[in-house]
Amino acid sequence: MSLRNFVQRGAGRIAREFRRASGGPFPNRRDRKLIVHCAHHRVGSAWFTRVLRTVAEEYGLHFQNCTQADLRPDTDVFLQDHSLVNLPRLPRHRGSHMIRDPRDVIVSRYFFHLWTVETWVHVPDAKYGGRTYQEYLNSLDQEQGILAEIDRFVEYGLAHMRDWNYANPDFLELRYEAIIKDEGAVFRRLFTHYGFRPEAVERSVEIAKQFSFERQTKRKVGEVDAKSHLRSGRPGEWRDVLSARHKVRCKEVFGDALIKLGYETGYDW
Repeated sequence: MSLRNFVQRGAGRIAREFRRASGGPFPNRRDRKLIVHCAHHRVGSAWFTRVLRTVAEEYGLHFQNCTQADLRPDTDVFLQDHSLVNLPRLPRHRGSHMIRDPRDVIVSRYFFHLWTVETWVHVPDAKYGGRTYQEYLNSLDQEQGILAEIDRFVEYGLAHMRDWNYANPDFLELRYEAIIKDEGAVFRRLFTHYGFRPEAVERSVEIAKQFSFERQTKRKVGEVDAKSHLRSGRPGEWRDVLSARHKVRCKEVFGDALIKLGYETGYDW
């Protein structure tokens, strides 16, 4: 590294620490609370990681995407991508939590797990005859593969979404479907809820726009790239992908989850 780059990097770090010490996006230092965003697998966790990390960098805040056990005392913005948090053990905080129609989560998970390089999907498991989950999934046709993904989602994921406390006043509840429809309005609500001063709200909304589906992919929502982390993004895709058999299986294993989460009013879908 050249001396010039070293000096510039050091100056940037000092500037960020000064912005943080001055309150960052908050009206003053005393107003600053830990920002907590709770997500779920295939429910915008990578999207919000990019947005919140960049907003944090803008204001000299410290960002972590981690388990609560690994949360550092100096962290200002904490993202937990499976919503596994013990809220009473956190310092003073303001949070957000996002959900997505579980049927779309299943579709997204299935196509993602066919090719992802995430570590866990490549670990051999006796449950799959010594194969990895990805090998197992790719050995099935789509009908059987989605059935397998439904069962895996019920085993690893649905309960975290269903059993979340949706009445916590410290948390702003978000829906993937609403934010895809009007990103600007939802992000404005989000940063206002975090307690940002008005000009910081608007700047953070502008930052968030940089990470919209269309800007990141150069595709319209709904245009499919099978090997992209952002495959389609279209709400309601389950209607075109899930078969009658898949729907029956969902109704068997979901219980009242879709009703509790507000995605259905009954079982006649």
